[in-house]
This record gives sequence, structure tokens and C-alpha cells, in this order.
Amino acid sequence: MSSPRFRVGYAFSPKKERSFILPSLLDYAKLHGIDLVRIDPLIPLIHQSPFHCIIHKLYDPSWIQQLRDFTSQFPDVVIVDPPELISRLLNRDSMLQVVNQVKLPEGYERIDTPKQVVVNDLDVLVKNGLHAFTDLGLKFPVIAKPLESNGSERSHQLCLVSNDSGLKGLNPPIVLQEFVNHGGVVFKVYVVGECVVCVTRKSLPDISPEDLEKLEAVSSFSKISNSGTPVDNTEGNVEMPSLDFVMHVAAGLREATGLRLFNFDLIRDSNDLNRYLVIDINYLPGYAKMPNYEPFLTKFLLDVVHKRSGGGGAFSSSYVNENEVVFC
Repeated sequence: MSSPRFRVGYAFSPKKERSFILPSLLDYAKLHGIDLVRIDPLIPLIHQSPFHCIIHKLYDPSWIQQLRDFTSQFPDVVIVDPPELISRLLNRDSMLQVVNQVKLPEGYERIDTPKQVVVNDLDVLVKNGLHAFTDLGLKFPVIAKPLESNGSERSHQLCLVSNDSGLKGLNPPIVLQEFVNHGGVVFKVYVVGECVVCVTRKSLPDISPEDLEKLEAVSSFSKISNSGTPVDNTEGNVEMPSLDFVMHVAAGLREATGLRLFNFDLIRDSNDLNRYLVIDINYLPGYAKMPNYEPFLTKFLLDVVHKRSGGGGAFSSSYVNENEVVFC
């Protein structure tokens, strides 16, 4: 008897489709019984079915309504993930609130988030200068991020602000997030159902008080931590977070968000090596930058269509190399 085949529909923007649905993924998935089928969001889903599962990253209200109408008629089709859960990650004010729900066993490193505030009116800060800024509980330097985190070009326009004059050219609403020295390394943790992949990437270098005085008032650094450039270990060994620690944080965020496809950026406080901070969480990120992403995505989709996905599974762990570690 031939093995069963499963139709998994995907609904992405053209840009997302080009970066995610690579020929290598199509071929690998097909070889293992998964047929990835492009969904046209302008055509009713019922005319494009059947589907065993749908994955998506579209935020248009008409698409969300269409998805809800479809699932009300076909409740057995698995949606990865529900739009109302994804929406929590589209706002940088609410995004990091889920980190407070992550509970780690006693004896582990601490998990935290940077201080941050939402600013809708920069005039107050600009007119009142440093006093108004410090009243918010912040100090320079800070990272300025657009409030929305929806994958648009604007949502990636991050910058480093070193003094109050640098606030003048910003475009509110924005999030001002404290900059924490972290050794110039960010750990990007990819969550694919119950599989977790942690890789190291270059980030902004540490900034001393002397360095701060030499910086421009505002410096753009869009996508630096997401450049895909691995850390060069010839410049010094990078100590990965402990296996159990990353596993527990990932599982805690999966439970808190209810999501199965996301990544989060993790940094280690240079001044307190037992303190890690989650600085960003993204839904359905650039998995193609993850080592060997095709088997991970295919395994996840097979788990979903067999209704075997979800929390509670035990992880085994193994090193990929000095800068990558995988839990599955």
C-alpha cells in the first residue's frame, strides 16, 4: 500500500513565500508525504480545498475573516496558528509581556526583559529633555523600535539613540527599549513545534560611557542581529546558554503564547552572567536561515497532520557545532 499524502496549504506574502517555500523544502516535504500547496487569499478557501493543515502569515482583515469562516465549516483542518494568538506578537508593547509567564525551575539562570516604554508623542520628551526621559526609568543609550512588528519594512527600522537630541527625528508611535550590554552576541532561538534550534549571531557591541560620548545622536542598525552572519569564534569563544535553560524558556514561551512557529532573540547581560533577556519575539520567522530547516519543518507538519503536535513532549539534545544547538 502507498503511504498517505497530506495537503498543507500556505498563505504568505510574495516576499515571505520566496524566502520560506524554497525548492529544497518542497522536495523534502514531498518525499515524506507532504504536498505544500500555495493558497491564493483572493479566492475563497473552499474553492481551493481540501487541506489537512493551513500555515499562514497574512494580517489582512479579509484573510483573517475568510480563515475563520473556513474553519467554522471545516473544524478538522488544523490552522497553524490562530490569528488571535499571532496578533499578540504584532505589537512590541504586548509582545514581551508573555515572558513574565515563563517559570523556570529553581537553580536556573534568570529570564528577564529590558525596560521599555511606548512613546506616542515625542514633543513631551524633546521639550523637557533629559529630565522627562529619566522619569520614564530609562537612560541612554536606548533602542528605538516601531510599535508595530508586522514584518513590514518600517517594522525593521530600528536605531540606537545615544542622547536626547537623537529623539527628535524619530517617528512615533515607538518603543524605547533600554540597551543592555551583551557581549556583541544574540542567541536566536527558533521554535518549530517541539523542536528548538539555537544559533548565535553577531549583534551590537558593548557600549561603555566613553563610547557613548563618541556615538552619533541616532544610528540606524536595521536587521543587524538578523543578518544571518554567524559569530566568528576566532575572536573568542562564545558560551552557549545551557541546554536545559533554552529548552525551558522555549517551552514556557510556547505555552504562554499558544504558538508553534516562532523565534525569540535572547541576550546575556554582560554585567550579570546569570541574567538572560528576551528582546524580541517573531512569528514564523526566516526559518531558511536555520541549519537544516527542511527536516524540522517537515517533521512538524507530519506531527500536525497526524495530530501528534503540542506541548508536553520530552526533548533530547545534541550539539550541531559550537554555534548551533538543537533540541527535539
